[in-house]
Amino acid sequence: MAVSKAQLRLVSSNPAGTAPAADSGRLLVEDLYRRHRGALCNYVARMLPGGPQDVEVILQETYVRLLRLDDLQQLQDNPRAYIFTVATNLVRDSLRRHMRRRGDFHQHFEEAEHESREPSPQGSAEWQQSLQQLKRALLQLKPLTRKVFLLSRFEEMTYPEVAAALSISTRSVERHMSTALKHLQKELNGIL
Repeated sequence: MAVSKAQLRLVSSNPAGTAPAADSGRLLVEDLYRRHRGALCNYVARMLPGGPQDVEVILQETYVRLLRLDDLQQLQDNPRAYIFTVATNLVRDSLRRHMRRRGDFHQHFEEAEHESREPSPQGSAEWQQSLQQLKRALLQLKPLTRKVFLLSRFEEMTYPEVAAALSISTRSVERHMSTALKHLQKELNGIL
């Protein structure tokens, strides 16, 4: 598994003078963070309008907040819910800051003054190019992976529904979706 340069680097060395309880708490946080990082990354990416660097900032800040906890009981009771709550709150704070900064630059837009029913020729050409690129990328996927992706994204079926429709496990659906998304992200990097 390739690790991106932007990923948070977890330090595993034990600094001199670290208490064993604090060290075990740090290890617990690191373990939980590693286990939930992928799902958390996807969750945060869906909420943020920015790019991957904004997601990484939120993930790192989540990790730091977890490390600063004095009482790990909440984290131990329901770790996934707690981690996602911390991340959600950080995203909300980030979005509020962003909206405050953007509020000064707002100009009212009257849609009726700028209405156009026809797409521009350039926009039409770019759209067609993007569709062709998507089709090529989808055709490069294995047939089952492509079918899983199409059912999930275009037919809006849940993973259990896709699993039932294709007579495979939900875990297989997750693996196929992960493969498809990684492939499409790599192939369509220029248009996403």
